[in-house]
Amino acid sequence: MAEPRDFRRGHILQPATGGAVELAQGGTIVVFKTALVYYHRTMKHYRTRAVWATQVIAAVVVTAFLLAGCAEPEEALRVAAAESHRDYVFGLNSHQLSATSAGSRWLDASVRVFSDSTRVMPPFVETLHLDPLTIPVVGYEFPGTLGQRIDIEVDSELEGYFVDVFKLEGERSGRLVSSNPRYPEPLHSWVADSAQFSFEPDETGRYLLRIQPRLLEGGEMTVSILPDAALEWPVPGTDQRQIWSYFGAPRAGGARVHHGIDIFAPRGTPMVAVSNSDVMRVGERQLGGNIVTLSDQKRDLRIYYAHLDEQLVEQGSRVETGNVIGTVGNTGNALLTPPHLHIGIYQAHWRRPVDPWYFFVAPDRTTYPPGPLDYQVGSWLRTTTEVEPVRYPAARSGVIQSPARFDAIGEPVDAEQVAPSAQPVGAPISGPLSSGTALRLMGARRGFYRVALPTGEQGYVPRHTVTAALDPLEVVVASETLPVYVNPDVTSDVTAQFSAGQQVAVLARFGERYGLVLRGGGRAAWIDLAHSGLSG
Repeated sequence: MAEPRDFRRGHILQPATGGAVELAQGGTIVVFKTALVYYHRTMKHYRTRAVWATQVIAAVVVTAFLLAGCAEPEEALRVAAAESHRDYVFGLNSHQLSATSAGSRWLDASVRVFSDSTRVMPPFVETLHLDPLTIPVVGYEFPGTLGQRIDIEVDSELEGYFVDVFKLEGERSGRLVSSNPRYPEPLHSWVADSAQFSFEPDETGRYLLRIQPRLLEGGEMTVSILPDAALEWPVPGTDQRQIWSYFGAPRAGGARVHHGIDIFAPRGTPMVAVSNSDVMRVGERQLGGNIVTLSDQKRDLRIYYAHLDEQLVEQGSRVETGNVIGTVGNTGNALLTPPHLHIGIYQAHWRRPVDPWYFFVAPDRTTYPPGPLDYQVGSWLRTTTEVEPVRYPAARSGVIQSPARFDAIGEPVDAEQVAPSAQPVGAPISGPLSSGTALRLMGARRGFYRVALPTGEQGYVPRHTVTAALDPLEVVVASETLPVYVNPDVTSDVTAQFSAGQQVAVLARFGERYGLVLRGGGRAAWIDLAHSGLSG
């Protein structure tokens, strides 16, 4: 059988764990690949024929594998392009591929991320390797705050992958809001036909980003999650340092609550529309003095400007982001205070005031690139000292927390509604690993490598604790035929053997019993160091 290859890059792939997925020889895979490429090109112009085209491609592939005499065509079967992850799942189910080993593992991986994701703090960037032979999927759990915009970028030459964002319930990942636990409904879906997309959380909480390639597709990508303020800053020439009064503060001796923030600036300073909106009202109120109210229908927000000196828009008109709508003043009940803009934001109706802080105060979006990779992503490393891999490193957020301490009714702010500023280190994925332990490099972020244990679990180790598994740790001699295993487990498949008298270079270890070796073609495999047919 031919070695599996990455068709995008043209190099031989090595599985991190589990048996190698054997593909059909020669013409079979060419027939499939040609049909798949043709289908992808066609889909750009004929999206509405997705179901029909999927059926045609599936039929071509199954027929080709049957003609090639492969016992398990599902192991190399890919379903054609779809408009969403859900469409792809529908295709798997429609052709009974979800019952095959590859299809079942792909579906299991797609939901496993809800309980086995990596917690990160935006701004975040990571380069990673998705191994097509191990049913790859990656999940990032991150905080999202009402008022923010989250920009997600994926830089990759790979085309066959799906990006979905889900809302998680509370602090506990794995529980989805109003979703089927097997095939949950995403808030946002994206097929890899553009470099980025953005969304705005409609409530503060935790969100999950899932990236999953199609069956037997994978490669390298760089993922960025970047937060920003959803709306334009309303008073050009000022910043959050000029906000001197916050949401929820008591007013009139506690008789009412401040439903906005106050931005102080000299009288006559222009103020602008914070979004593309309709002008709902231009008028005068007892407390607010000269006011302008905008309606942002896209976000279902009402935006209230008060204490204006001049009103420079007409009721019923349309304004674009950045248009001047008035000037700062101190009309209404602000006659005895310095000029300032009171701005309030209301969700859907006037009974739902929300803290405007995160809508306007932009977080720090500075990202620190993963830096130069000292080793090829996907290659084997070994530890140089004792180290304990963790699920995720400690991190700090770029968010500037709101100083508000009270909510819309004057009660103390619920801690879950405050944008987190830091994340503690995650739990270990294993016990301490001794020096010389084998790990596979799966990705990199600032100061850390994402690594996979030989058993498949992924976590992070500091960069300085590993090196390439190139030079032998030790050389042993096979005194009799020595089996070579796919996994560090004597019950796993035997993939090759060393002959009696053959020297074997052990590149790394896993525990005390198993040694990482290279078999024919330079592919990684394992030997039992406790085997009776070994001598030092």
